Amino acid sequence: MLFNLPLKQTRHVDIIKPVEQAILSCYGEATLFAEIRDVVEKTQKLRQNLDYDKINLSIATDPLTSENLENNLIEYLKHFSLLFKHLRFEQGDQRSPQVMFYWSDSFDHKRSTQLNSGRLELISQYYNLAISYYYQANSKVIKDTDPDRKAAISKLRNGLWALEQLKQNIHGLSKDSISQLYDFSTYNLQFIEHTFCGLAYKALYQNMMSSVKTFGLNVVCGTIFEAAKEFSISLKAVEGMNTQYQKQIGKNVLGLMLPMIQFYQIWATVTGCLQMGIYHYGRISEDSRGQNMGKALGFLAKAQQIIQPVINDKNAHKTFSPDQLDQLKQLNQQLNQLTTEYNYKNQQIYKEQLVAQDLLPYPPLLEQIRLKPLEPASFKEQIQGANNFSGFVSEEALQLSREIKMFVEQTRYSLEESLRLLFDQKSQAYAENYVTFFIDMAQQKQLVQGGIPQSIQDKINYIRQRGCLSGVEKIIQQAKQCSVVCNQLIGQIEQSLMSEQQQDQDNRNKFGAKWTRSPSAQLNQQYFNSLKDLKAKYLQAQKIDFDVINGFEKNREAVILAAQTDQIIIQQLPKNNNNSDFVNQNAQYFGQLTSLDQQVNFIIDQLKSIIQQYNQTMQQTNFTKFAINGLNDGIPKEQIFNASLQDVQGHIEQFNNNMNQVSEIIGQVCGIARELSNLKKQSAEQVQQAGSTNQFASAQQAIDNIDHSVVFYEQLKMHLEDQDRKIKDYIVARNIESEQLIQQFNQQQTYSQQQTQSVQQPIQQSGYQYPVYPNNPQYPQANPPQNYQQPVPFPPQQYPQQYPQQYPQQYPQQYPQQYPQQYPQQYPQQYPQQQNQGMWGQQQKK
Repeated sequence: MLFNLPLKQTRHVDIIKPVEQAILSCYGEATLFAEIRDVVEKTQKLRQNLDYDKINLSIATDPLTSENLENNLIEYLKHFSLLFKHLRFEQGDQRSPQVMFYWSDSFDHKRSTQLNSGRLELISQYYNLAISYYYQANSKVIKDTDPDRKAAISKLRNGLWALEQLKQNIHGLSKDSISQLYDFSTYNLQFIEHTFCGLAYKALYQNMMSSVKTFGLNVVCGTIFEAAKEFSISLKAVEGMNTQYQKQIGKNVLGLMLPMIQFYQIWATVTGCLQMGIYHYGRISEDSRGQNMGKALGFLAKAQQIIQPVINDKNAHKTFSPDQLDQLKQLNQQLNQLTTEYNYKNQQIYKEQLVAQDLLPYPPLLEQIRLKPLEPASFKEQIQGANNFSGFVSEEALQLSREIKMFVEQTRYSLEESLRLLFDQKSQAYAENYVTFFIDMAQQKQLVQGGIPQSIQDKINYIRQRGCLSGVEKIIQQAKQCSVVCNQLIGQIEQSLMSEQQQDQDNRNKFGAKWTRSPSAQLNQQYFNSLKDLKAKYLQAQKIDFDVINGFEKNREAVILAAQTDQIIIQQLPKNNNNSDFVNQNAQYFGQLTSLDQQVNFIIDQLKSIIQQYNQTMQQTNFTKFAINGLNDGIPKEQIFNASLQDVQGHIEQFNNNMNQVSEIIGQVCGIARELSNLKKQSAEQVQQAGSTNQFASAQQAIDNIDHSVVFYEQLKMHLEDQDRKIKDYIVARNIESEQLIQQFNQQQTYSQQQTQSVQQPIQQSGYQYPVYPNNPQYPQANPPQNYQQPVPFPPQQYPQQYPQQYPQQYPQQYPQQYPQQYPQQYPQQYPQQQNQGMWGQQQKK
């Protein structure tokens, strides 16, 4: 028998009714509960059968008790995990069944916590499952046969798996919510985990020693030294518990743990050194120059240094049991015999110096025999009725689908931003190379002849499709409404955080040192920092609004004119035939220039169409279904993420290809314009007239800027809502913890007075910290198609400074040249996207 590890205690809870109410409230369909009623009732029955108070009485003495506990716990955990996956059972979630799970501390059942948290239920049940594996392994190790030790190793590996599941779920709880449960402290969990590892390696060593010729003594010794290392870590954990939690846990419990781990740490280390001495002595004939005698004596000296203080201690019997002392004395006797024998032979024959302890060659543990957690085979079996949960969405699937949707929205924003940036860059390049001036000359000649040039007609048609003045004013109103919603969300989030922080400070002032939980002012900094960043983006956007609206007002007359007939538009547009001779003399250049410009505009229209197709594909794709089916099939999240993007990824690839194509054509346009510029030395006054004919192009840009504002505010609203959801979960959890802590003060007052009359110091908490909600989730990178040009991020945003010139005065210098230089980021890493053109897409004026 090793030492007693008590089980955690719980109370009866009703699961059935809260689950039914939660399903009706969330989904509004009674049939959904009817489909899973059998599973819920089975879960309830399995939990009722877990009578830990009764089990505690016999688990240490009856191996059948621990075996039955394992079977019942596995079955219950399978059922409850299924419910937890689809229904969450989490505090602060209105969709969650409202079940208050009660759990005590295993060391002191008077200490307890009660939460509406499925994670508390999971980690507590997994803890008891790990303890059941400990007792099963112990009962098999006692039999001291190779098959039993092999079975014990499997049980200990099962226990490591249970602890692994515990640790995965415990990080979903705040440390304050389980501060009263010392069995969940970092020290205790480390102690159990490394004790399991040490016992497993010890059993493995003993089994391998029976076939030492097969494995080799050096390899076998690697396992016992690994056991010694694990026991050393476990010993430090117990010593930490003894220092920090002795009053809370009790001297009796720690008084059994500490000497037992000390014994195993000494036994394993001395045994390893003894066997390594034998190993190196046996290698003398094979490696006469390897200082093997010196190494053998070095290992024996190391073993004597460890064991002799224990053997020579007259009070050792107070620390170790008679059986433990007998084992250590036998080791010491064997050690003395070998030391005497090896020293004599070394003096007579080898005359080697003893190898220093820091130079001793300790054998490594082979990777092939490294122990890993082992999932019980029965846990992999699907429970009956699991397929009936197809109508439910797990929190994991919801979170994954939200991340996918957020990424897709950010990518759409990047595409639209890149298109707007392309238009700005095109306009700048056209102006620098007088392209607009020469196109205007050609268009004025067409107007004199009585027709509207195609490029102007395209802009007029675009404005008409957007509803002219009334349609644009609706877009402006939509942008204003989105802005108001964002402002309200910012104020709401900020007020919520401030109120919770003030409440925590009031309680801290009221209760003083007894208010031991972490201050809100520390925990909420991550949320305040994220909100500060989003608020800064919003305030920057407000500064741009005036320029955007002003830019539209300057083009209001053009928008109104677009609603008129073509004949009225022809009459209103300026006509100048002074340059008709120059146009006729260079008809070939002008033809090429006009044709290439039309190609540029056509590709830009294609880019707009691709964005529309992207939006349509995004709306038609059920990302939630991708997440649910992928998780149910056991597919890694990264693969699910990439698979859900396959349909939209084709649009992104096509978009980037068109961007490359249009950049080359813009370069050709600028080249022809420079040729014409060399033939006609235009005056500054003439250049200022450039673009006077195509006033509708500026109107279209103004409309695009307003569109961009809507996209920006929608993105900001989406991230504010996501932040608001996380903060609400945080605040609800903190409020529940606050209420429970106040209740515990009243419960502990009488208990503390009975235990001690002295003033107790605040209890230091375990090492688990409140989970940090990521402000900017990191998304897996999809594998781009072959020959796919990875887009680059936008340059940093500059507000309210004027924007620097983005391109050289002469553009482009050589052809073909990649233009523009920046494309949408295919997989954006963070929000909000930063750009140097302003939130609304309006380039600031110098």
